[in-house]
Amino acid sequence: MQDTVVDGIAMWWRWQPDRGVNFNSWLVTGGAGAFVVDPLEPDDSAVFARCRAAGVKAIVITNRDHERAAARFAHELGAPVIAPAADAAQLSVRLDRTVVDGDDILGWRVVVLEGYKTPGEMVLFSRERKAAISGDAFWGAPAGALRLMPDEKLADPVRAVLSARRVLELPIDHLLVGDGMPVFGAAKTALTAMIRDRAAQAPVEIVNLADLRWRRSAGDPAPFGGDMAEIGLLLGAQRLGVAAARLGPGQSYAPLHWHTREEELFVVWAGHPTLRTPAATRRLAPGDCIVFVTAPFGAHRLSNETAEPCTILMIANLDGGDVCFYPDSKKFVVEATDTLVRDWPQLDYYDGE
Repeated sequence: MQDTVVDGIAMWWRWQPDRGVNFNSWLVTGGAGAFVVDPLEPDDSAVFARCRAAGVKAIVITNRDHERAAARFAHELGAPVIAPAADAAQLSVRLDRTVVDGDDILGWRVVVLEGYKTPGEMVLFSRERKAAISGDAFWGAPAGALRLMPDEKLADPVRAVLSARRVLELPIDHLLVGDGMPVFGAAKTALTAMIRDRAAQAPVEIVNLADLRWRRSAGDPAPFGGDMAEIGLLLGAQRLGVAAARLGPGQSYAPLHWHTREEELFVVWAGHPTLRTPAATRRLAPGDCIVFVTAPFGAHRLSNETAEPCTILMIANLDGGDVCFYPDSKKFVVEATDTLVRDWPQLDYYDGE
């Protein structure tokens, strides 16, 4: 077993001469607990010893063709077996839990892809590690690059390509693949290249607003909240942020704020949200377009004071040097370091030195 550059993740593998790639297995430790992904039969007892020392809490299977030695690992480690619900009927090992898109496995989010060889093909994502673990969805070949399995093995090649864009939404640096070489540090670059190579086959440059995948904000205090849908990352945008917000009655998108380096354009798609700026508070209508400049008078807050939902398309340039100010609470966040502090009182340059 070999440790990787991703903190708390080790791997073991076996060469597959017929495919010219390695098959990989993963031991994930830390966080909410340790687990094993798609375990191959080990060549020696050291793998089991390492897993026992880590206190493995689960054996995870990413798809029905990666059952591998899951039954033996479950027996040796006394750990439950987890697999995607859509593939459960085709597995011979006894399952203790099945998962669907959006579920959590010991701190890792389940992302189920569509159009692949099996209906349950899933990816595990960790925001903390900036990493994702896949089964058969992507092959790491040649080293440093990614590709899909041959089209004849895919249930729907076009859907598979378009579904792969969901992984572009994830803030990852590393993609740990089940087949071939993992991609460390450049996962987004490799994924983007793989998807763009299929542009003649699938409309990878298009996202329809009617097909957005909405995600509910978690933990926001009332009245803040609502749903968000990513657009720009799905399209491989690198300098432009594009997303949509959907506000239910009584919800606000964010506190009053303005940016120092990111200029924003909001387009009301549906509903009648209320816009507050330093100049006035106004009710908006579908089709209204508003620009918020990088200055205090560009401060804005959107809320929904109606009984119907509101949807807003949001576009901005991306700038890692941006600072976002919140006038009502006199605080600001430095985006590059995610540092949130009060902007008053002003300190002397040598204060505390």
